Amino acid sequence: DRTAHAERLLATRAGKAYDLDFLAGCTMYTSAEPCAMCSGAIYWAGIGRVVFGLSERQMKQLTGDHVENPTLDLPCHIVFAAGQRPTEVVGPMLAEEAAKLHEEYWSRR
Repeated sequence: DRTAHAERLLATRAGKAYDLDFLAGCTMYTSAEPCAMCSGAIYWAGIGRVVFGLSERQMKQLTGDHVENPTLDLPCHIVFAAGQRPTEVVGPMLAEEAAKLHEEYWSRR
């Protein structure tokens, strides 16, 4: 399932398990910036803050045209800005460390 990104799966589970008031105070930490699909799921779940390591642009540079990761160069803050409730975005942070993790992963794929 190409839509089974970790961020989307977590947002779906959180949205089922917790109410919006609770989730507004929650932070999702992820090694890479959420893609547009995941950003939408995070927004609809009501998670109030996202902290990420590697930017979507950096991920695209890292994976190139890898068939399993056709990265959209669409920053999550743009997706969140189109919404009616705020979602705080912090990142990129520790981008070099996050890049190493993804380089190792994608080199084995």
